[in-house]
Amino acid sequence: MTALEFILDFGVIPMSVENPCTHPSNSEIRRWLDQSSVIINGMRPRAKDQIEFPIVQLIFFPKGRRRTTVI
Repeated sequence: MTALEFILDFGVIPMSVENPCTHPSNSEIRRWLDQSSVIINGMRPRAKDQIEFPIVQLIFFPKGRRRTTVI
């Protein structure tokens, strides 16, 4: 399973940065992954990288002061 497929199937993701108060589009999530804005198990995968299970750490926007989301 790729990182993008995992995030899309996971279902619990932060709101869109580009269009506030809406769900992010698939392409926006792909950009988050490609810009290293998501950490999965301590690694910063790109959208097409394969990820290893089990997932024990999922962080969105780790460098953001107000947007950091830890799941």
